[in-house]
Amino acid sequence: MDATRRSVIVGAGALAFSGTFATVSKAEAPLKLTVATRSPWMANQVALTSNNVMFLGCPRYTPAEDTPALVRRDDTGQMHPFPGNAWNEWKPGADGRDAFVYLNSVHIFADDTVWVVDQGSLSADAFDTQYSIPQTGAQKIVQLSAETGAILKILRFDENILPAGAKMNDLRFHGSKMYVTESGLGALIIHDLETGQTTRRLSGRPSMMAKSVSMTLALQPDGKEKPFTPPNADLIEISQDGQWLFWAAPTGPLYRIQTDHLNDQTLSDDVLEKHIEKVADIEFSSGCAMDTYGNFYACETKTGRITVIAPSGKKTILTSDPDFVRPDGAFISADRHLYVPRKPREPGGTEKTPFAIYSIALPESFDGIHLGNAVTG
Repeated sequence: MDATRRSVIVGAGALAFSGTFATVSKAEAPLKLTVATRSPWMANQVALTSNNVMFLGCPRYTPAEDTPALVRRDDTGQMHPFPGNAWNEWKPGADGRDAFVYLNSVHIFADDTVWVVDQGSLSADAFDTQYSIPQTGAQKIVQLSAETGAILKILRFDENILPAGAKMNDLRFHGSKMYVTESGLGALIIHDLETGQTTRRLSGRPSMMAKSVSMTLALQPDGKEKPFTPPNADLIEISQDGQWLFWAAPTGPLYRIQTDHLNDQTLSDDVLEKHIEKVADIEFSSGCAMDTYGNFYACETKTGRITVIAPSGKKTILTSDPDFVRPDGAFISADRHLYVPRKPREPGGTEKTPFAIYSIALPESFDGIHLGNAVTG
């Protein structure tokens, strides 16, 4: 099906979530994963330009891991720090205002520039607690030229948008509107690039909060199960037509709201909360994607699966592999490949490098679900 045909029928698919969901389908064999590339640094995010130049987000997980935070793949397949200057050279204790401290999100939209979310602080589970509180200005959103690495824009927000304990997590665009999940306290942040207006909505509301779970804590070197507090609002996607914003904590459920309501400043959070719709329960998921037909791809942390949730409510397992350990931030490329990094953490703290980034060529349909193109904002 050509791109024109896809764009004609996408709107209905994005709006068709019924709220009643079937069990996960196993009617079609899961697709095979292919190793797309490897990285000497552990990556949790992948993004590609329209001509398939790949960027990886490589956060600083432990003191033993030295990382440039953001890397670009060259024509030979080698990874290089990007933009390749002081932005990649931050060390604990240094000024984090104009350097990458902890990149939690890397994404590329229609204009082919690179957007990153820098939380500006490190995990208190792995680093001295003094580094778990961001320095002034260290938590930021940065836009870079994919070609030259030039810094095009830096967005920093005050304490009204990012109160103490707030952590920006991921972002999506539609037109001039930027939507950001805030996973520290749980909220949505909306920023208008044209007007400069920024709002914080639904802070601490139940739909923003994670459930308590017991699972392997990634930074525990012994690999044992122990309770921990997962991030709050984390996963985020927007429909192709921009009418629906979707989000979830890793523990689920997946929610959505009409963006017209979210952007209506006359609606209080109490009123806004009444417009939230539950889409589906999900397995613990660290990453996601959405296509132009409104299919939601959940990268399940413990199962080694990517589950697709169609607008009809049907769920199906797109891929499943026991070696697919802790898949994270997914990305659909212009040529309709789903890219997913994984973050292995072996019991005993050992790692196998280089780290793999996987891909799946998306078919026109899978298990009766029509699969679309990338949503590019």
